[in-house]
Order: sequence, then structure tokens, then C-alpha cells
Amino acid sequence: MNRDRPPAISPALTPIAPDALKRLVDDYRPWRKFRYLANELKVDPELAWSAVKQQRGLLWQAIPVRQVDGTPFGFTQSPQLGRVLYLIDRSSGDELLRTVGAGQATLPLRKRLHALFSKGEYVPSRLMARTIMGEAAESSIMEGANTTRAHAIEMLREGRAPRSPGERMIVNNYQAMQFIKQNLTRPLTLSTLLELHTILTEGTLDSARDSGRLRDETDNIRITDSRDDTVIFVPPPASTVRERLDEVLAFANSDLLNPFMHPVLAASALHFFLGYVHPFVDGNGRTARMLFYWQTLRHGYGIFEYLSISEHIRKGFARYPQAYVDTELDGGDLTYFLLYKLDIIEQCLASLSTHLKQEEEQAKNVQSLGSLTRDLHDRQSSLLVLCANKPDVRITVKSHANSNGVSLPTARADLEDLVSRKHFAKLARGKEVIYQPTPSLLRKLARAQRDKP
Repeated sequence: MNRDRPPAISPALTPIAPDALKRLVDDYRPWRKFRYLANELKVDPELAWSAVKQQRGLLWQAIPVRQVDGTPFGFTQSPQLGRVLYLIDRSSGDELLRTVGAGQATLPLRKRLHALFSKGEYVPSRLMARTIMGEAAESSIMEGANTTRAHAIEMLREGRAPRSPGERMIVNNYQAMQFIKQNLTRPLTLSTLLELHTILTEGTLDSARDSGRLRDETDNIRITDSRDDTVIFVPPPASTVRERLDEVLAFANSDLLNPFMHPVLAASALHFFLGYVHPFVDGNGRTARMLFYWQTLRHGYGIFEYLSISEHIRKGFARYPQAYVDTELDGGDLTYFLLYKLDIIEQCLASLSTHLKQEEEQAKNVQSLGSLTRDLHDRQSSLLVLCANKPDVRITVKSHANSNGVSLPTARADLEDLVSRKHFAKLARGKEVIYQPTPSLLRKLARAQRDKP
């Protein structure tokens, strides 16, 4: 972890060539990277730093949440923030996912979303279910759950009870995602935050008493770099946690209008603040990421129901704590963390676009089955495609319900209808009923695959 502290700001500024200054201002780098760019541009790094900090100060917006030294956090309204925010705004909103005007339909992701979602509730429901399960798995794996994403999602689909602390963590994350969606209209209070932490950590901590309680002076919390055990962050004193949380909760519940702060930036800042205050003995990261979802969804950014943030944080994990450190070292400049988080979101949007292409292929595969899918619901048609690709598949009411984001009665009706059509057969496995494709369905599927143009 790079903890090179920026130099002191020089009050007397030496003029810098306009082109070099523009490059240094536009490329919003922390000191650890800034100095290399300055050398590349043949500018004295420390003098250039002072000049750039002065420029950043002109666009500085303070946030009423304080650092340990009492000064407020803030961010620079850098043009770099605007590009990804524009993409997010074009991809989301309360009803934008279903109502697309001519001006909005030019965004490729937007067009793809509209084309798929206009076919009914099936694709949105399945994508939401996929995201909730994927986020639960990725967030837990990042926190140390000893499993794979595929294994975790399989457990959630089947509704199987967890068999280890790692699996319990995954189920907890899954339940927490549902909890925040049920509480979008409620203000974030301390009791709600403690309830969320309890849901996330129950049965996963070394001491059960640490679930749903704030840390105190007896808890010696240090954040270390796992590579060499060096201390990279010491949270604020436990005696100040309640006071600091009051500021964080007030920020979380504000209308963001005076002064205006984009809701996605506010959600990213809320993520940072919970991690910075570190109010719990463990589970702070999980809780912080949940609050990010709560803030974006409550402000109408429905696109985040289809994005797994933790997946991309985990894939480049070293950047995550470094973004915290860069902010801490540079006087609480949240711009570094905001830019990092927007980069993660942009990666998520790209992944969603890729998955939507797969959904389009799925729709084509359903069409290729011809009369076999006549009068079937989209959920049932997709089961037939699954059987064509995986003839030995075994399906339960729970797995079908969880995969598609529907109720158990709806899932059971889907499967029983396929049994009545002689597409599926039922067999008992203990107390559970298993549905599997019949030999006659598999022969028809194979014939349809051969006859496909």
C-alpha cells in the first residue's frame, strides 16, 4: 500500500506552461502518481502540486462529515466525474428502464435494456435475482468466504441451508440485499443500521456479541495490509463513533440539494464514510456496500438492481483500500474514492451489456425450439433451453423461484404445467420434489436443434 504523503502547499507559485498545467489538472491523480506525470512533463513536482491544488480548490465542495482532525471531507467537481455520471443517468431512473424516448435510445446499453424489458417482467425479474445472488456471493468471497461464485449461487438458488460460516455469510448478504430494498422509503437511523449489521454478520463473527453493536474502547481495531501486516488505517477513536455516525446518518438522509450532490456520488461517499468511521468490530465493508445500494435505489437509480458492485471491487481489490488511503492522505479529498467507484460502476455497466447480449442469444435459442415453446411462459421456455444444453439438469420449486425472482406458488405452477405437458417428470428426494426433463422432451429438443436453420 502506497502511503506517500503529499508535500506542503507553497503559497508562492511559479508559473507553469498552460498545456502542462491543463494536463495535470485534467488528469486527477493523487500525489503518488502525480509526481511521475509532472516529471514526464518536465515540471517540478512540488511546485506543480501547489499550482494544481489551487486549481482544485476553486471547484471544491465540502461535505458536512468531519475527519479525525475536525476538518470536513469534500470533493472537487472535476469534469472527470461527469462522464460516467452521464452514462449512469442515461441508463437509469424511476421509469426510464421501461420508457425510452428517441433522444435516450441512442445509448447502446439503453437500447438493449429497452428491447429486452419491453417483452414483459421475465427478463427484469431474472436479472434482479441474478444480481442479488451474485452480489451476495462476491461480497462474501471478498470478506473471506471459502467458496466459489458458482457454488454460492447454486446454494442460494436451491435455498439450501448454509453448512459453514462462509456459506452463512453468503446467505446473510442475500437477506441483507432484500432488507434494504424493503426499507428504501425509511430514513436511515442508527437502529436500522444496527439491524442491517446484525443481518449481515449473524453467525459469521468470532464473537456473537459483536453482531449489531458499535465498537467500544476495549476493541483494538487496526486495518492492516495482508501482504506485509503493515498498519494502513487506524479508525477514529471509539468514543467518537456515535457522534460521527450522527453526521453520516444526517448526510445519508439529506435531500442533496443544498448544495447539490449527484445521488451516485453521495452513495459512493456514504460507502466511504461508513468504512472510515468503522463503527463495528467487523463487517464494516459489507455494511458500507449495502448502504451504497440503499442510497442509489432510494433515489430512483434502478439500474443498480442489475449491477454487482462487489464483483468488480474484488477483481481489482488492491485499488479499493488504496482509494481510501489516497483520500485520507490528501486532506479528505473524496474525489479519489469517487473516481475509483465510478470506474467500478463503468465496469459493471460493461458486464451488464455483455450479459444482455447473452439474454438476446437466449431469446434466439427459445425461438429455435419452434412449436415446443408455444403457449409457454418465458420462464418455462428458458427451462427448455436449459434442458437442451444440460440434459441431466435437476430443478426444484425453490431453485426455479430464486433464479427468476418469483414466488414459490408461481414457480410450482410453471413446473407442474410442464409435467402436465409431459415435458417434465417428478421424483422425490427425501422431502423435496425434483423435476427433470423426460426422455421424450430430450428427443424433441435434439430434433429441434438438428433442424435449426
